[in-house]
Amino acid sequence: MKKRALSLLLSLSLIFSLVIPAMVTTAAAAYSPGIFQGSSWYGRYTGWKDSEANPIERYMNMTISSCDAQGNISGTAYVTTVPGQDDSAWIKYEFKGKIDLSTGDFTMMGTKKLSSDGSSNWNFAEFTGTYGSSNIVGICDGSPKRNFSFGLVSGWAKDEVTQADSLGLIPDTLYGKDLSQPITRAEFCAVALQLYENLTESEVPYAPSPFTDIAGDPDADSIARAASLDITVGTSPTTFSPSWNISREQLVTMLTRTVKKYLYPDWTYYTDASYPVDVSGVKAYADDKDISDYARESVYYLSKLGVVGGIGNNTFAPKAITSAQQAAGYATATREQALLIAVRLHNSSDKF
Repeated sequence: MKKRALSLLLSLSLIFSLVIPAMVTTAAAAYSPGIFQGSSWYGRYTGWKDSEANPIERYMNMTISSCDAQGNISGTAYVTTVPGQDDSAWIKYEFKGKIDLSTGDFTMMGTKKLSSDGSSNWNFAEFTGTYGSSNIVGICDGSPKRNFSFGLVSGWAKDEVTQADSLGLIPDTLYGKDLSQPITRAEFCAVALQLYENLTESEVPYAPSPFTDIAGDPDADSIARAASLDITVGTSPTTFSPSWNISREQLVTMLTRTVKKYLYPDWTYYTDASYPVDVSGVKAYADDKDISDYARESVYYLSKLGVVGGIGNNTFAPKAITSAQQAAGYATATREQALLIAVRLHNSSDKF
């Protein structure tokens, strides 16, 4: 019996001596290829060519079409530049690269131009950086003077998000964030303010805020300035609830106020009833009863402009009604949806 026990212990020792080192030295991958396979990204590349007197600012969206088990990636990217630059053109190209699935280290470089208008001098620059959570940040061409930041975005939204940026409608606080995630009240204040300043071609001056819960929020300044225009109001006289997700009806209401303030500088939140908008001929949504009274005019006004629409079955989904809907995030708007609506509203300004 003792010999058998000793033999068993020796056998187990041998097994563990072979298995344990392998378990210790083989680190599990932190990221799976599925995170990147078929994913879309949007971002900005900034820096300068030879000196700060020659700045570079380009917008990029890209789709990683494949990512294998070793982290090798390939896909297509679309690059556009700021109007007025010497190469204010666009180009689409194929790229290849690699993501270290253990560390998130990222590299990519264009391999083939697919299309160009002929005037772009965009080169096959190398991008190196690190993936973390929902963004990729790093440098271009090995120069710390040339930086990029890409955030996740839905494939169907990336072209209009690119347009939003070229129009100057994306607040700095949204760069590098996952644009497919819900947008907060604070973040949307920044979007609405950006749209207003774009339409009026003027900057809204800083104004003190009555809200005691926005200190330290990245969008605190935008909240204060938007509130000074009456584009937004608080959830109480002294609170704004900046981290709350914005509902679809709140979003369209804020945008309609933005339009009214643009059209009528004397408009205020308290005189809103004196500035009606045309909603004639718009078919009522099946869930019209769920639309708050304060938001109904805005819902149908932006629907008439073709800026917003229903979610199917002639429903608008203005807000979450039931606890189940609240838990599921029903009727919340995403960052990319908010930006697309802002773009469409900007492009519809001749219809106001």
